[in-house]
Amino acid sequence: MLRRFAWTLALGLALAQGSTTPDSSPITAILVLEEDVMEDGQILSYVGSQPYPVATEKELRVLIKKLAREPKRPRFILQDGRWRGVEKKGLAFDEAEVLAAYREALANGRKSFRLPVRYLPPTPSLKDLYALGIREHLATGETDFRGSSRERAHNLLLASSKLDGLLIPPGTFSFNQALGPITEEEGYKEAFVIVGDRTEQGVGGGVCQVSTTLFRAFFLAGLPIKERHAHSYQVAYYKPTGLDAAVIQPYKDLKVVNDTPGHILVQRSVVGTRLRFHLFGTKDREVRWEGPFISDRKPPLPPREIPA
Repeated sequence: MLRRFAWTLALGLALAQGSTTPDSSPITAILVLEEDVMEDGQILSYVGSQPYPVATEKELRVLIKKLAREPKRPRFILQDGRWRGVEKKGLAFDEAEVLAAYREALANGRKSFRLPVRYLPPTPSLKDLYALGIREHLATGETDFRGSSRERAHNLLLASSKLDGLLIPPGTFSFNQALGPITEEEGYKEAFVIVGDRTEQGVGGGVCQVSTTLFRAFFLAGLPIKERHAHSYQVAYYKPTGLDAAVIQPYKDLKVVNDTPGHILVQRSVVGTRLRFHLFGTKDREVRWEGPFISDRKPPLPPREIPA
């Protein structure tokens, strides 16, 4: 459902006193802004205006260069306990067209004029996401990478950034396919990884924290888990027990089925050492879970030194 709202600013529109010239008289350039937001599963369109006093054509040229911007893709933000989708359209100005509007206003004795502007919607836009079924928050998965080495933190931040903004269509999702190769060529560094019952250096150490965080979001959203592997032993990064997901390309993957009515949007956030994945889509189920319940314990291996 689309709704349109408008807000305006009172502007002085008194006629200019006496004669005017294009490079001496102050005049107000009015920028009309159009923004869309998503609240409670609806797209709301807002129209507003902002005044910018200018005295010369030179000031006007500087102004439009400052106002010009690229579009920013939609993001969901949490405000007062509610998720709100926001986007920022890009703004483009044709200098000749702007100057013509300015001169025409002065010639007719007006004290203000509307800035000619071209709006550049982001790709995808909020309306695009809405059409794909992305309308509300589904779940959030979270882990803490406190205590990670610099290399490990680098790897997990790099990998998680590659999944930020990912759109998952209906069907089977593969973590390895979505992430791409975990190699030095892709920017990953060597850090500790769990291989069998050993901890050793390997390219991409820390990526499993990304798959674990995303798995938790999928799990809490109630999506069917098609493939998931536990680590050989528990480490602090992956508590609580039973909610980790190990990946080793190309042998171990994390696969889930998007069986919701539409696409799912993955959005990453990092606050301090807390990594989160937020999922947005169409909510068609309620999820409840208990545990973890530990049915089998294996004694830890004896301590041993691992060269850094």
